[in-house]
Amino acid sequence: MNKYLLIVVGCLVSCHAMAQGRPFPITDLPSSPHSLSMGETTTLRDGGCYVYTQPSNIFMTEDTSMRADYQFGYIDNAEHVNNYTWHTLTMTWRREKQAICVGMRYLDMGKLEQNVDKDMNQVPGNGKCMRSFSFDMGYALQLNSSLSVYATAALMSERTLLTTNGCALSTGAAYSSHWHNMAYTAALGIRDVGFYSYQNTTKMLTPLVYIGGNISLPTWGNQKLTVAVESGAYVGNGRVKSSYTFSMGAAYSVCRYLSLRMGTHWGDEDNYMAYGLGTRLGKITIETAIKTPITANVGKMYMVGIGVNI
Repeated sequence: MNKYLLIVVGCLVSCHAMAQGRPFPITDLPSSPHSLSMGETTTLRDGGCYVYTQPSNIFMTEDTSMRADYQFGYIDNAEHVNNYTWHTLTMTWRREKQAICVGMRYLDMGKLEQNVDKDMNQVPGNGKCMRSFSFDMGYALQLNSSLSVYATAALMSERTLLTTNGCALSTGAAYSSHWHNMAYTAALGIRDVGFYSYQNTTKMLTPLVYIGGNISLPTWGNQKLTVAVESGAYVGNGRVKSSYTFSMGAAYSVCRYLSLRMGTHWGDEDNYMAYGLGTRLGKITIETAIKTPITANVGKMYMVGIGVNI
């Protein structure tokens, strides 16, 4: 009985800030400030962090043969639980119609100062440092000038009151083309198909089926407007119920050097507005974003990142 109480408490602590009850909340974190500022859409142009958005996104760019990104995120949970910080590091190599990407994430969930016994009474202890990390690899293939496919694999580990390990596979496809001066992309896929285990128990993860896309068109001069939308469904599994999400965002770019973004996300008990600013200085991009939640008891989120195109 004590084991199951610890599992419940650990899940509540680790998932509080993300407003969901699935294992490995690290997989639900925004992939980049660019993605967060557009409501967590993942079909992005010039977005970087390809292994955590979609590796096929790199084929929407024209001048990228290698990309490196570092992202830092912070969740302010106010008085509820610990504040969280996380770090994301990714590398992507592209050669002609193929791309390989790798990434690492580390989520620091603070320290759990108090333990509980089988009756849920607090007992003295040294506390536990709670953290989660993942290592990811991805591959993308451009089948022709418009259609591309990708697949990623992840190894994950999380420590709260228990240590949980897991692995996941994701796959999808994207179709990109032009119509007059407008560029557009449509994408679909499934993420996080896999399992996790703790002690002697093994369970399946909760996969996400998604569909989305973007359109990008020039306005005047070197300015450009991009709109992206995405809808997803988490497949119910055991006590984890099915849930649905909808994301939408818009970005307005001036001469490719400055981009203003705004987005929204609804569903999965995580409704919010987001805002962001991106700048490009030669081959270097700097991104910032802030999430302002509408759902109660969900913390504010801040992200900053830097990327280098080679």
